[in-house]
Amino acid sequence: MMLMMLAWCLAGLMMPARAQSDPGATPVVVYTVQPGDTLWGYAARITPDGGNVADTVDELVRLNNLNSVSLRAGQRLIVPDEV
Repeated sequence: MMLMMLAWCLAGLMMPARAQSDPGATPVVVYTVQPGDTLWGYAARITPDGGNVADTVDELVRLNNLNSVSLRAGQRLIVPDEV
């Protein structure tokens, strides 16, 4: 039973979670940075086909008040749900 609970908790860390927001606000999800993730790599994964990855990076930097593009494992990023 403990193993199942531990696996469930770890799986929750890997999946983006929906964040609660005010009505009318842009819906967001929260992503937990995994080892080896880079901001550009993550932005490339979530940018829609034909979209500009640089725009996604700029949006992530703005939403998360990042001072650099460096990420660390376990860090949580606010990500617009429509990206």
